[in-house]
Amino acid sequence: MKTPAILLLVTFLLAPSLVQAAPFEGRVLLQRTETPGEASTIIYSIKGDRVRVEVIRERVNSFLTDTTKKETTVVMEDDMAYLILPSLAPLPDGPKLEKTGEATKLLGVPVQKYVLASDEGKSELWLAEGFGLFAGFGEGFEKPPAQKPNVDLPEPVVPWEWEYALGGQPLFPLRVVTRDATGREIFRLEVKEVTPAPLDLRLFSPSRNYKKLDTWPMSPD
Repeated sequence: MKTPAILLLVTFLLAPSLVQAAPFEGRVLLQRTETPGEASTIIYSIKGDRVRVEVIRERVNSFLTDTTKKETTVVMEDDMAYLILPSLAPLPDGPKLEKTGEATKLLGVPVQKYVLASDEGKSELWLAEGFGLFAGFGEGFEKPPAQKPNVDLPEPVVPWEWEYALGGQPLFPLRVVTRDATGREIFRLEVKEVTPAPLDLRLFSPSRNYKKLDTWPMSPD
């Protein structure tokens, strides 16, 4: 009779750590600023292995990623269509992240500091665990296709070197600062809100009324 009681006690004591270890579900609001250029807002929604990225610049562009399949769906709202492309992934010969051992908290979330040196400059990244695999911010796909003139489509943003290095890894950037060789800040990503909440799985798929495209649309003659 003592064994069940002991097991119950052990389960009770472990329960808080099990809850804390649960993967994050909800939304992360970030602000992205590049120099020169205006700041843009990013809404990053997570549910299991599904990610929805909404980039708010002049309009809202949506990118839906299945991190298990390593596929990103580019949603073309105005054309009621979508295109599936390979997800953002590390470049074989690209620079690697280096862990510094420094740690802090951002909005109550524990983060570890990493650095990455590249031709673009030196980036300092404060990365959190528990947010799933990183799927990129708006560029969404491994190699952005060539833009065709006179076509109103989401404009692919060329990823920074640190984004390539982080692509598909179980780390999430809550703050990134990149400086050039002179020490001038040329990029900043800053978390503004972290909101845990249950999300509807339908958010992570294009509308059933939208047409699936097999190739990037060509420009009209």
